[in-house]
Amino acid sequence: MGISIDFDYEINTDTDKQGGGGIVPHGHYRIWAEAIEFPKTKDEKGRQAAIIFEIQEPVEFKNRKFREWWTMIHSEEFGNSSYRFGKPAFDRFCRAVQVVVERGTDSDELLFKSFVVELGIQPGNGTDANGKPYQDKNQIRKFFYEDDQAKEPVPELGVIGDGTMPAKAASKPANDNKAVAPAANAAPAAAKKTPWGAKKAA
Repeated sequence: MGISIDFDYEINTDTDKQGGGGIVPHGHYRIWAEAIEFPKTKDEKGRQAAIIFEIQEPVEFKNRKFREWWTMIHSEEFGNSSYRFGKPAFDRFCRAVQVVVERGTDSDELLFKSFVVELGIQPGNGTDANGKPYQDKNQIRKFFYEDDQAKEPVPELGVIGDGTMPAKAASKPANDNKAVAPAANAAPAAAKKTPWGAKKAA
């Protein structure tokens, strides 16, 4: 049993519009969320989705991990720069895993459901409070949906081009943490109706 979401939330982003969010090369990957928390933002005016993602395919990158922090709620809404990025990103994630998040949703519903993304490389700019330089990191650039209303096909998995984005970053070693895949779950509860239709059969 996960944590019960204790705040109001509504998915209302146009999830078809996507911008242009250790290191693996720039490419298309099948991933899932293996852990999620919803801490308060530093200014205590909102909530974040703090998610650890794990790559499932291609096999040569399986078990590599990366993190995303998305400000999904903020009292200033689109006046807050983190919310402007984080709210749409979290909504797209909800669509990718086919979960309508609302008060009372169990966070476990968001875990271990695979989907395909384009992973890019976000350069580490500046330094933290201790003067330590920020490192380059992987970031989700685009989600690919597998529901009835998906407008484009899921791409072939693998590295895009030479995998550099920017060129300097792809040569860095990726996090080599290993994780044991969860055991097959019992039969899932009936899924809530989503705005995007059911996930297409494989």
